[in-house]
Amino acid sequence: MPVEIKFDGGQQYQLDAIEAVLEVFNGNEEQGRSEVADLVLDDGTLDALDRVVIGNQLVLSSEQLRRNLRAVQDKPVPAEDGGETPAIPEELRQTWTDGETVPDLSVEMETGTGKTYVYIRTCLEMHKRYGFSKFVIVVPGKAIREGVKSSLAMLKPHFKELYPDSQYEFTVWDSAKRQMASDFVRDASLKIMVINLEAFRTEGNIFRRKDPEFNGGYAPHELIGAARPVVIMDEPQNMESAGSKEAIEQLNPLARLRYSATHKNLKHLVYRLTPVDAYDLRLVKRIGVLSVTKDEDLNGAYVEVSKITATPGGVTATAKIFKTSAGQTKLTRITLRKDMDLFDESGQRGAYQGWSVEDIHAGQDGERGYVEFGNRTLVHEGIGTTSEEEQHQRLMLRQAIESHFEKELQLKLQLRRGLIPAAMKPLTLFFIDSVANYHPADGKLRQWFEQEYEIVRSDARFRSLDMPDIDVVHDGYFAASNKGVPKDVTTRGLEGTEVESALKRIMQNKEKLLSFEEPLRFIFSYAALAEGWDNPNVFTVCNLQHGRSEMRKRQQIGRGLRLPVMVNGERCRKDDINVVTVIAHEDFSKFAGDLQKEIEDETGIKFTGRIVDLKKDKIKLRLKEKVLLDPQFIELWEKISKKTAYELAFSTDDVVADAVRRINAMPTIEPIKFRLTKHVADINTEGITSGDTQDRGTVTVNGVRKLPDVVGELTRRVPLTRATIVRILSEIDTLDQVKLNPSVFMDQVERAMKEALYAQEAEGIVYKPTGERWRAELFKEWHQAETIAPASMVVDVTKSITDKIVCDSGIEKTFAQFLEDRDDVPLFIKLPQWFKIDTPLHGYNPDWAFVRQHPAGTYLYLVRETKGTDKLEELQWESEGWKIKFGTAHFEKLKVDYFWGNDPKVLIEVSPTSPGMKKPELDGGVRV
Repeated sequence: MPVEIKFDGGQQYQLDAIEAVLEVFNGNEEQGRSEVADLVLDDGTLDALDRVVIGNQLVLSSEQLRRNLRAVQDKPVPAEDGGETPAIPEELRQTWTDGETVPDLSVEMETGTGKTYVYIRTCLEMHKRYGFSKFVIVVPGKAIREGVKSSLAMLKPHFKELYPDSQYEFTVWDSAKRQMASDFVRDASLKIMVINLEAFRTEGNIFRRKDPEFNGGYAPHELIGAARPVVIMDEPQNMESAGSKEAIEQLNPLARLRYSATHKNLKHLVYRLTPVDAYDLRLVKRIGVLSVTKDEDLNGAYVEVSKITATPGGVTATAKIFKTSAGQTKLTRITLRKDMDLFDESGQRGAYQGWSVEDIHAGQDGERGYVEFGNRTLVHEGIGTTSEEEQHQRLMLRQAIESHFEKELQLKLQLRRGLIPAAMKPLTLFFIDSVANYHPADGKLRQWFEQEYEIVRSDARFRSLDMPDIDVVHDGYFAASNKGVPKDVTTRGLEGTEVESALKRIMQNKEKLLSFEEPLRFIFSYAALAEGWDNPNVFTVCNLQHGRSEMRKRQQIGRGLRLPVMVNGERCRKDDINVVTVIAHEDFSKFAGDLQKEIEDETGIKFTGRIVDLKKDKIKLRLKEKVLLDPQFIELWEKISKKTAYELAFSTDDVVADAVRRINAMPTIEPIKFRLTKHVADINTEGITSGDTQDRGTVTVNGVRKLPDVVGELTRRVPLTRATIVRILSEIDTLDQVKLNPSVFMDQVERAMKEALYAQEAEGIVYKPTGERWRAELFKEWHQAETIAPASMVVDVTKSITDKIVCDSGIEKTFAQFLEDRDDVPLFIKLPQWFKIDTPLHGYNPDWAFVRQHPAGTYLYLVRETKGTDKLEELQWESEGWKIKFGTAHFEKLKVDYFWGNDPKVLIEVSPTSPGMKKPELDGGVRV
């Protein structure tokens, strides 16, 4: 059975990406479904359609759209220096031109962070808030099309739970189904169409062709265009040609929403999740590099064929060989022609004897060309070869197999020790230079793999693993010809049934591959997986395509960036597990430098210090078991290890009163207005420009606005009963403001209600010991496994239970070194992940516990939380701040000194919350 992947509908970064798009349309709350019954024909007349076209309607003015966009881009987000910065920097913004009425919005999300999930859910939210019901997803290729189709089907049950009243129907454009366009526009239900750009980019194709027998005589694009669909462009950087732009405009889009990790032409950017963001927030796997390098060797006969060119005058090849001239040997570019002798061309280097060009074969029908030499060696286009090169490839292949076995063993041990709740099956992906090297039974890569697999399988280190037999553990995912023969082409080079057969296996078996019932572990690919495919459980990527420049490092890594999935369908979020290992044929510094340059070139951001070198940064913490028997540790653990359960004792009346107070104190909501500005046109040799400008004031928009179900919406957002929400709304003084801007009103009210609820919970929470403890023996199991971290975040210590401490931030590293240097701190520990206090907002894991000797000779036993600020209101208001409050209540019950902040000199002292000290006012009406 395939593993049923479970989706988390509450990931804040995805909700932020969705909200950023939606807020551009604030004020367009549902005005009733649009019924567009007229269509402008080619002759310029108006003629009624034979059926009503139900579509989308945008009522906002160009100026209001501009103001909404600016508000989204100006929204403050935390900056690295602790302050705030606009969500979108000025240098990444595009000027909104006068009269621009079709929002053209860009969302940038790193590969592996759920881009497809985000834009599908955006469709549902737009339907719910604004009544938009027609969406067209345009993709640049068939592989991505199949991936989107798979996601739409897989996500339906998940979205049915989140949006029980807004289910979608989806179709994939099929030119054989002539009534598909009519079906798409005939009713007001939420419909999503997926279409490959090539299916309608050229004039005269069926999508743009009238047929009197179908669709009322209209061309499909005319019907769909009449519905004013929201057009979602997946990977828009592949849709930049004039023909592509013209085709998309044929859809008459209400708005264009662009989603990619690598935009080439940023339109109005509204949300940005960069590679740095994704890695820092642990939204994707970290990157490990296992380098298999070879010193420069000028002794062999190296030949690299980069390009084969066929002309009427003959076929030539651009190549590189080692050439000796003036006593110096270096790699030199030459042009190969038939009968050329490389012995002479190389400066008569003995290694090239027998290397005469027998023939040059240009590629045909998607096959790569190759050069045939007199010694029967074939060198394919894009490949470099020497006898040592094959050895290098085989060694890389061996390392990839070993890396896979190590991951299998790690996952098995983690499961046995209870450190992960369910088993997980890893996958390894090979990119190879030619299908012919793997597909036939005597292909060299197939033979090498099977030999090396059995060698590694018999290794004593892995005897506890029950790995599949060799005949079922590996396979190739290749594009195939109509005769079923795999060939060296990407899915872009295939037609008809060729691509369908390849994509069916590649795209539709993603969930099946996660199950242990499917024995396949090792996947060999030429290039069919280079776009549109990834699998969350790819933990090892090995690129054996040494000479192929088009296979970029970011492409390779992107196939395995998603967080892995256990057999229970849940994502694994353990840092020591979530590492994708790249088997690289260059050293780490070059690999990291090349990858960094790719990212900087594509995103314009700096990306340093976030790639892990597995050879240097695989860290083993040595547990000092005798410290566990030390009286000071025993006393510290005795005080802090008691588990508690909480009870909530607070008055609904108090929640209501506090919520009403907060809502009444909210800033007044501005009504939507027309803003009048007069421009004086200057006409000169430069064209028409704007001269003098006058602000002519504003006019409030009049008319009846259909209000959403405010109570129902707030009931879904806030963990309060419907009756309580109704009571709060009935007691506030500002309910009439909902008419001015319902979306803004509900957002403000939601936050106020949650603040009131959490404040009362924190005030009324009561912790009681359960009689259970965290066992100190767990340290022995926890520290048996290796971890991976940048060396810069590891502190060598002498006064802890391990010889090193791995820190998660600069403030943690500073505090660890501070404690290590203090003469009055004989012992300190970084509390492990399994030390979690139960709270109404899930588990809370404090940072530190330590012993401090008091000047009077007694000892203090302290628990501390290190943060980048000492102001509670600057923490994430719906997680960190409130968890600290609940943690305070837990430790107060245990009579343990607990505090938090960013100044080590303050944190070392007795906290204000200790018995006998004044309790600080942590709320005081301030938003936290």
